Amino acid sequence: MDFGLFVPCHRFDASLSVKELYDQVLEMVKLADEAGFNTVWFPEHHLVQYYASPSPLMWMVKAAAATRRVRVGAAILVIPYYNPLRLAGEIGMADILCDGRLEIGVGRGAFEYEFDRFGINEQIGGARLREGMEILEGLLTQDDFSYDGATCSFGPATAVPKSLQQPHPPIWVAARSPDTIGWALKRGYNLLTTPWRDPFSRIKKHHEQVMQIAAEVGVTKPPKLAVSRMTFVGATDGDALEAMADIQVSHRIFMRLFRNEATVKGGFTLPEPVDDEYSREQLMENLVAGSPATCVEKVRAYEQLGISQFILYGAFGPDHSRTMASLRRFAEQVMPHFQKGSRA
Repeated sequence: MDFGLFVPCHRFDASLSVKELYDQVLEMVKLADEAGFNTVWFPEHHLVQYYASPSPLMWMVKAAAATRRVRVGAAILVIPYYNPLRLAGEIGMADILCDGRLEIGVGRGAFEYEFDRFGINEQIGGARLREGMEILEGLLTQDDFSYDGATCSFGPATAVPKSLQQPHPPIWVAARSPDTIGWALKRGYNLLTTPWRDPFSRIKKHHEQVMQIAAEVGVTKPPKLAVSRMTFVGATDGDALEAMADIQVSHRIFMRLFRNEATVKGGFTLPEPVDDEYSREQLMENLVAGSPATCVEKVRAYEQLGISQFILYGAFGPDHSRTMASLRRFAEQVMPHFQKGSRA
């Protein structure tokens, strides 16, 4: 099982400047490179400070320039927001600038708050995602590619430049519905998922669903499935329990934006309570949170399930020093238990 690091670029209030936030992000990226993480993943969101990252490709180029070996990924590029003719060339250019270390995660987007302002809905987003990926693959692998579709049509066009990785960088799809999972698997894509703050049982059900759909669509090789999970490694279980208060705030902001029920001022989202939030004790149970020994035991369950990459979502609160301490504990006291050949 590989390990990834998701860097959300959270900005909770104006006391932290964007420049300071981005300096913190680069500190996390460099730690991931030195610690042996496989991939650093960056989000794409717009119009909100909660995810102050409107361009994952820009982040990926910057991160690759600041590191030696770690791969850099988008989690995710929101395909409905792009003209695929432009995006194909930008992906090719970014892969070259990153020395062939790109991982491309794609999806239709998550926040109804954004959809409402971009003037699209789930149906439009889904259609643009599917046709957009047909176009991107065509442009990344062929010269003088043409397309005639419902959302986009054009005559012969050649994306410039092509990517360094051939035929293109690995593609991951953020898929929740059976229909999207089946579509992604038939096209040979890898899968990204997150159970948000829900129990591990949700991941077990999702994994079973993916395997069942893979069999139904005739996929013979087990698909790659990466799971992003909020994670906190404390010095003790009690230390981790205290950190769950930050996750409660993060959960409120996320769900409000997801449902388009948020109060947003200057891009900042008020952390108003939601009906279905978890207690700190429930979050401790659901998430990879606790002492190093507790977290090893919890991560082991993902490994035994057959998850391809465990993506640590470790920066969810305003205290950067606490975030870095947790990441270092994960790198030094959790990851070594999962090196090849080790079952300690």
